[in-house]
Amino acid sequence: MEQRIVEIANFRQTDKAEMLASVLRAEGVDCYVRNGISSNVFGDGAVDIGAKVELLDTDLPRALEIMQAYDYALPDEILLADYEGDRTPLSGRVPFLRRFSLETQIVIVIALVLGLLALLVYLGSILTSSNGTA
Repeated sequence: MEQRIVEIANFRQTDKAEMLASVLRAEGVDCYVRNGISSNVFGDGAVDIGAKVELLDTDLPRALEIMQAYDYALPDEILLADYEGDRTPLSGRVPFLRRFSLETQIVIVIALVLGLLALLVYLGSILTSSNGTA
């Protein structure tokens, strides 16, 4: 049986998402907050990203029980965490990026671009120095 990741809550403030996630973790449910850093950075209302609490669909019944016990609003619908349809189209084309959060994807892409630029500068300096000495 294939396990899927589902979104059980979406908060505008990261701290509220982190509070729910820590309650779930304390009760033994593995979960995480996605887009927490992005939500803080863009949380001024200009971009509505939201901090999402996500977990495996096998943990969903227990998580809903815990949310109800702690008086959290239960979701109207459970959303599959569709990384291909997310706001990161690069992750749909580069399979290894799908398993990372948006923030980590951004860091990975920036590191790859910087590494490529450093390689191009290095190769350019080799070509320039070899042309100057010949």
